[in-house]
Amino acid sequence: MFAPQEISPSFSDWNFSYDLTATYKATQDLLFYATYAKTFKSGGINQNGVPSDAANNPILDAATVKPESVNHYEAGVKAEFLDREVTLNLTAFRTDIKNYQANVNNGQFGVLRGYLANAGKVRAQGIEFDFSARPSERFRSYVNGAYTDAKYKRFVDAPCPPELSGGTTVGAGQTPGAPGRPGLSPANCDISGQRLPGVSKWAFSFGAEANAESKLFGQDGQFYLGYDGSYRSRFSSNPSPSAYTWIEGYSLSNFRAGFRTENGIDIFGWVRNAFDKKYLEQLSVGPGNTGLIVGLPGDPRTWGGTIKASF
Repeated sequence: MFAPQEISPSFSDWNFSYDLTATYKATQDLLFYATYAKTFKSGGINQNGVPSDAANNPILDAATVKPESVNHYEAGVKAEFLDREVTLNLTAFRTDIKNYQANVNNGQFGVLRGYLANAGKVRAQGIEFDFSARPSERFRSYVNGAYTDAKYKRFVDAPCPPELSGGTTVGAGQTPGAPGRPGLSPANCDISGQRLPGVSKWAFSFGAEANAESKLFGQDGQFYLGYDGSYRSRFSSNPSPSAYTWIEGYSLSNFRAGFRTENGIDIFGWVRNAFDKKYLEQLSVGPGNTGLIVGLPGDPRTWGGTIKASF
């Protein structure tokens, strides 16, 4: 049974956003650019219950969540080669977020489904690239990739991961127990410097399609065969990184084959996750308890057919 809780929070704020972009076109097929953007994410009210203090009173500071303040910097180049048969875009970026809104859980029974909490500062930075080639009308390919370093710069009062939860809350002068055996649990944890949830350091997508001119039922068109793949490295799926909520990297493959006409008819068969990779999309700490880890499995091998028509 959930503990009753009654609060009457209110929230009011305002904000604005803008961006500045500078470009330089060195040649017809080579463009350099730089961008600065100031944006925000609205704040609000937690309606699913909030943690309680030692006297079992709601912590009213957690009843509302502050708006995020975002500073985004980006610089890159867009280039085309070989009579525009090859395209390469390269971007470096950095995003600094103040009052980052993290959806967190803890072991208190008054918190029904987790709540939003503000991390002090977050930084995400990295490099992205997009590459595509179309040497002829019969073949095209692409590969995109990103390296992302996304960390909490400051989050000193985050809910602790499950291996540091479940014991009696530590008091003044007491020492919390070791991970996995917390006879005494810290009231909260400093996770500054740890990785943000849901972000892989490395992520790639890639694919190709080949086609051949032909006829089907008297209709001019193309038979084609296509492949789309993706890969992402391991990532944490809990706002407070835990030994139990890391998801290992995985790769997925999708295929399609069919026939399309110039007048908008497209008939094709497809298979997603063709090699039936077993993977998890998310692992999360169940609210209102200690030790329950909830997993969301990815889709198994799925196949089917599609008929499309444009008028």
